[in-house]
Order: sequence, then C-alpha cells, then structure tokens
Amino acid sequence: MSDDVAAVRRAVDQWFVALNAMLAGDPKPFAGVSSHAADTFYMSGEGTYRIGREAAWADCQAQATKSHGGHVVGEDIHIVVSGEIAAVGLVARPRIVAPDGSTKDVRVRQSSVFRKEDGAWKMIAHHADNIPLWDAVVGTT
Repeated sequence: MSDDVAAVRRAVDQWFVALNAMLAGDPKPFAGVSSHAADTFYMSGEGTYRIGREAAWADCQAQATKSHGGHVVGEDIHIVVSGEIAAVGLVARPRIVAPDGSTKDVRVRQSSVFRKEDGAWKMIAHHADNIPLWDAVVGTT
C-alpha cells in the first residue's frame, strides 16, 4: 500500500468517526474531515444535495440535530489515488436509532473524492444512496 493510499485510508477512518459523532448529535468532527473550499459538494443518504462548504456544513448540522443514536461501519473500501486527488468507494452499514427507540440496519453505497490540501487529505465530494430503497423499487438484489 502506497503512503498516499494509507493516508487516504486514515481520512476515510476519520469520516466514520465523524459519521458516528453525527449519529450521537455532534457534527463538529466533519470540520476536520471535509475541505473548507467553496468547490465542495455533499449528497447525503437522506437525499440532500449541497454545493459549497457552508451549505454542506449546514446539512451536517441539521442531520446531527435529527439523529437519535446508532453506529456505522464501512466495508468493501476501495481507494484509487492519482496525484492530489483520491476516489473512494465503499459500503457503509449503519444501525440507525429511530425517534421511538427502535433500530434499523441499513446498507448505503458511498463514493467520495478527497483532495490533498496542505499535505492532508480532505473530502471535497461525497455521495450516498440507500441500497434497500433501490432494491425495493427495481427488485434487484
């Protein structure tokens, strides 16, 4: 594994730290993972599409406010690095706590783009979609 791939993998690990903090109601760790540049975008598993750092940050804060707990892990992580850009694809497996206290296990496909900024890999683009929703609509598994 190259040094850059290992560094991007650490950034992905921090992404999951941020997601788990968000599920606990704390959006602050997103600030350390994501780029602060204006050209970023964020497409959450909830269906939002936010362009720019401020809009993405507002979305993360709103998600944290609505969260009731849970935990998420990533698997099948694939990283491609080319120069100062890295693409990441993975399957996230969150266990979400609903407002009534019940839990639901979900599978979410995620793709993200990281850019090396001042020597650190920062997320500049993120997309997530809920796999079971697609299965329910088109009947493929």
